[in-house]
Amino acid sequence: MADTLLRQLIMLRRIPRHPRKITVQELAGFLGDQGYPVTERTIQRDLLTLSGRVFGLSLDDRSRPHGWCWDKDAAPLDIPSMEPQAALAFKLAEHFSGRLMAPSTLSTLDPYFRQAEQILSMNDNAVSAWPHKIHTITRGQSLIPPAIEPDILRVIYDGLFNDRRIQARYQRRYDGETRDYLIDPLGIVFRDGVVYLVCRRNDIEDVVHLAMHRFLSAELLEAAVARPADFDLADYVCGGGLDFKLSDDTLALELLVTAETAVHLEETPLSEDQRLTPAADGRMRLTASVADTLQIRWWILGLGDQVEVVGPQALRAEIKERLQKSLYQYQL
Repeated sequence: MADTLLRQLIMLRRIPRHPRKITVQELAGFLGDQGYPVTERTIQRDLLTLSGRVFGLSLDDRSRPHGWCWDKDAAPLDIPSMEPQAALAFKLAEHFSGRLMAPSTLSTLDPYFRQAEQILSMNDNAVSAWPHKIHTITRGQSLIPPAIEPDILRVIYDGLFNDRRIQARYQRRYDGETRDYLIDPLGIVFRDGVVYLVCRRNDIEDVVHLAMHRFLSAELLEAAVARPADFDLADYVCGGGLDFKLSDDTLALELLVTAETAVHLEETPLSEDQRLTPAADGRMRLTASVADTLQIRWWILGLGDQVEVVGPQALRAEIKERLQKSLYQYQL
């Protein structure tokens, strides 16, 4: 009896979740390798018995070969049951990392998320209340994330996960025109509610990033990704790849900032070599080496009268011109 129960548990853990399936013949081979040689008739009888009771098993006979699978919504088989702390971990992962996961991964984890929700709702203790005590916010103005077509998202994630090329149609932002691209997906970056695909296009060496919500279609190809040998996603991001680089130069930035802004920048520096020293007028003088990007310009403009650009002179003149144009609009 004990051997039968253990064999059935091992068999149940081997059965995949819908839409994947496994044949009785494959189960027989697997159990034989595990030291449980049984006939296909015995396995078939066990499956029919178990599927008719509490287990969410079903026979998928839509196409040959026929096979068995766990129902899509079946609760995961956990022995022992999920502990409240583990349930909390799944709940937090769903809340904070859901958008970071590929759709196929989310689909696989969905039964665990639902089980975690059930367990936490049954436990009237500090663990069950923990998700309501944590929240995240962005520093800038909150914006509604753009919608991404689910089928396109799935194809792109599959290509990235399996290192396969994608044939895609994309609508460019600056002129609204559509282009067909042969894409080598290299990475995904989330920024301020927008999802970007870091990739190569049409066998051109330059690495670019494309906003996922601007894809009009995407088809997964069999061809393998042609990944640059020296590419590293972290280096691309840290090097200003998504900050709209204007050049490969480094700006020797010199600013005069208010005392309040200086406190903030002391806690969250612009760069590793940032220095803050008192200025004669009561403000703080900041020096830092930063990438030459549009992002640094937007940041400076966002500080308004809390900052003055001292150098480089070209950047000072550019910021001054933008502020004068902005002021002119309010004088009309």
